Amino acid sequence: MTVFFCFINKTGYSLETKEKIYTVIYSLILLLTCNFVGKEQVFVYQTVKLYTFELACCLFLSVEDSDQISKLSLQFDAFLKGIVGFSLNIPGTRFHRAKKAADEIRKEIKMIVEKRKVDLEEKRASLTQDLLSHMLATSDPSGRFMTEKEILDNILLLLFAGHDTARSVLTLVMRYLGQLPQVYEHVLKGW
Repeated sequence: MTVFFCFINKTGYSLETKEKIYTVIYSLILLLTCNFVGKEQVFVYQTVKLYTFELACCLFLSVEDSDQISKLSLQFDAFLKGIVGFSLNIPGTRFHRAKKAADEIRKEIKMIVEKRKVDLEEKRASLTQDLLSHMLATSDPSGRFMTEKEILDNILLLLFAGHDTARSVLTLVMRYLGQLPQVYEHVLKGW
C-alpha cells in the first residue's frame, strides 16, 4: 500500500482528490477486513468484486451514490459475462446481452458526462477531481479534445480493465494470505 500511496502523491491530482482516494481505499480495506475477520471460511470474490467496482466508479467518475453504482454494477456484470466467448450478436446470446449492457452503461456514463460538463463550466467540479474531468478538459498536443464517444468508450474500457485486474489480484492475494498464516502475520505487523 505504501508504494501505491507514494505513486498517488507524485501524480498531478489535487489535494482534495488525493484525500478522496485515500479515504476510499482505507474504507475499502476496513470493509473487507470487517467482512472477513474471525471467520473460518470466507468468500472473497463477490465482496472484492463489489468493492473494486465501487472504487473504480469513484476514482474514474466520482460516482459515490450506492444506487447509481448498483445500477451500473448490474449492467457491468451482464457485460462481463458476454465479452468472452463467441461473438454472435443474436438475441438470447450472452454476447447480445453484453452489447445491450454496454449500451446501457454508456447511456449512464453519458448522463454523468453531461452533468460534469455543466459542473465544470459552473466551477462546481475540479479539473483534477477524477479521470473523467481530465478527459473532458485536456487536449492532445495538436489541441484536439476527445469526442464524447471516445470518452464513453475509454471509461468503459478502464472500468473493465481497472476493475477486473484489481479484483483478480486482490482475490489471489487474500487467498495466499489465508494459505500462508506466517506471511499474513508479517503483513499485519507491517501495518
